[in-house]
Amino acid sequence: MEEKELLRIESLCLRKDCLPEGASFTLSVVTGENVVLFGPEDSGIGSLCPIIARLEDEFEGEIFFNGRSIESFDYFEAHQYRTALGYLQKDYGLINNMSVEENVQLPLRYHSRLSTAGVNAKVDSLISELGLEHCRTQRPVSLSSAETLRTAYARAIALDPALMLVEHALEGQCLLNVQVFMNHLKFWAAEKHRATIFVTYEPERFVDFSNRFIMLYRGRVVFSGNRDEFLELDNEYLLQYRISSTEGPMKNI
Repeated sequence: MEEKELLRIESLCLRKDCLPEGASFTLSVVTGENVVLFGPEDSGIGSLCPIIARLEDEFEGEIFFNGRSIESFDYFEAHQYRTALGYLQKDYGLINNMSVEENVQLPLRYHSRLSTAGVNAKVDSLISELGLEHCRTQRPVSLSSAETLRTAYARAIALDPALMLVEHALEGQCLLNVQVFMNHLKFWAAEKHRATIFVTYEPERFVDFSNRFIMLYRGRVVFSGNRDEFLELDNEYLLQYRISSTEGPMKNI
């Protein structure tokens, strides 16, 4: 399948006031790519997903989706963009007064042309694949952390988005409890017509199914490479991050 550029980011400021001066971020993501962005707190990675998802309207730089600036979208184009973008937020963002199945139904009811039977069939499939049958009628307050993650993930992929944003999804989660999610995500991300951006403090968790790794520090890219380079290179920033040392080029962290 021929690669197609889905997302292009140009000269985006990821830190307040674009400090240090000149710090900006540029990125191109094509179909079939799974890109991991990581770095310490205040590196700027926390700003990226809300800007791409248009939850933050004020930013310096430009973002293009399928060659069109997201700031130029009219109402119809903005709706199409929302359906093409899956966003697994760091706090999961479930609706508290809705059950698991109602949360998963939500994007299908508002942003698809499926019949009621079609919506129910899609929800049943996702709930079964992600092992949520036992809690499908429960509300978020009753769910475990892993169940909350799987419900938010099911909602994020319900519309089969072309571009998926996975933001700090595993922080605070037990490795054993997230295996159902990780196995499904690995399968989902392998599809060549999609692309995924992972934002995380733990890039090693996504090594098995990611092909590009980018590290930021104070809004600047300090490492960019493929999986083998991420695992083997002795980049001084990467080395300090791997061993969680206070000694190295990153100061006052």
